[in-house]
Amino acid sequence: MTSATGDVRDTSGQMTDTMEMPDGWVLFAAIMILFSGLWNAIEGFFGFFRAAYFIGSPVFGDLWIWSLLWLAFGVLGIAAGGAILAGQGWGRWFGIVVVILNLFLQLMVIGTYPWWSLVIIAIDVLILFGLTVHWNRRAVAV
Repeated sequence: MTSATGDVRDTSGQMTDTMEMPDGWVLFAAIMILFSGLWNAIEGFFGFFRAAYFIGSPVFGDLWIWSLLWLAFGVLGIAAGGAILAGQGWGRWFGIVVVILNLFLQLMVIGTYPWWSLVIIAIDVLILFGLTVHWNRRAVAV
């Protein structure tokens, strides 16, 4: 239970401080979401202005549609990473949703740049590991 000052009461009713040292995996996940979002935004711009950069074509649709999605997920990824680094409680959930959707996006465009898509998928799996397994319910702020 939280009070108006942001303190948390444990099961015995005593006040505990929410400002604990962040888990290294959570910090890694936040930074990697930022980098992944930045790279998605760059890929989106490449899709618009330098389509010859990609070696194949997407599974469904045209490259400009996927470029819009890359750009959108880039912005969402940067926002999720910033929210986690700022210590927002909803930031982890938002980050988990964005990373899962980004993972599916990379699976759909694996034909455009296969090796890089596989690298991003592996990074997304590590981010999900960091955000879900190393969850400390009392550590709200990073």
